[in-house]
Amino acid sequence: MKQKLLLALLILVAGMNSLEADAQNLVIKTIDGKEAAKPLSTLKNMTFPGGKLLLTYTSGSTDSYSLTNISKLFFGDAITGIDDQPLSETAGELSVYPNPAENVINLKNAPEGISTVKIYRMEGVMVLNKEVSAGSLSIDVSNLAKGFYLLTLNGQAFKFIKL
Repeated sequence: MKQKLLLALLILVAGMNSLEADAQNLVIKTIDGKEAAKPLSTLKNMTFPGGKLLLTYTSGSTDSYSLTNISKLFFGDAITGIDDQPLSETAGELSVYPNPAENVINLKNAPEGISTVKIYRMEGVMVLNKEVSAGSLSIDVSNLAKGFYLLTLNGQAFKFIKL
């Protein structure tokens, strides 16, 4: 167990020494193949007590991972391979248009009730958090800088470009 801890610590130190400015996340890959990206800007510190990886965030919350469940630990860019996904088999497909957008983006088939739309820059910083209701609606993005963004709504994510 001490060897695994030492190896993980050595890998992290080596990774920190070669860390480039474009690495925005600590990525944790578990033995079941799942990956979790933790934005570096939200991490306060990282420790290895008792065979675990303990992440402490600037907000004061913590995450704990057993070292035996981690298959890979690395620094990387924000995960951007998210495509449109239908809400469910029976619901109309949610869509975001136009893409690219200049001043306004439209949401078609938003789910019933009140939902929260969040827009993130590609490096993971939230730039908009707005409650919306069902149906087709518009969101003003004229104040956003030009670039690539992720819009999330009810667990779905959509990429869009702001011109």
